[in-house]
Amino acid sequence: MVTMTVSADIRAAQTEKMASQRVWATPAAVDAIVHLRAHLGNLVLRHVADTEGEPEVRLVHSTIPRGRDDICLGNVGGVLFLIDRAHDVALGYPDFHVDVTPPRLENDEQGVAAEYHLVSRAVRR
Repeated sequence: MVTMTVSADIRAAQTEKMASQRVWATPAAVDAIVHLRAHLGNLVLRHVADTEGEPEVRLVHSTIPRGRDDICLGNVGGVLFLIDRAHDVALGYPDFHVDVTPPRLENDEQGVAAEYHLVSRAVRR
């Protein structure tokens, strides 16, 4: 079971209600993003398509600023969500749903660490 902070639950609800945004996230994803920001600093989430065009793709976190072909679809957990303009057009301008995969536990000399991945799915309007 994933435990979420109250603020993550509130931010997720606010994100979903914002009509001008084309991206929204589950409370678990917002909690993970807040956790990543606390450990890594400023982030930018980018929707990145794989070479086979799979509908579910990972998000890449980066401190690299927006490129001239990037468009911002909204803010999730205090982080900008970007996509390449041509890719957005090719997908038909969908909304995006951000979630987090169930954690995979890694055990090494340093102890047990939970590894999880943020994923985004294009959702047709």
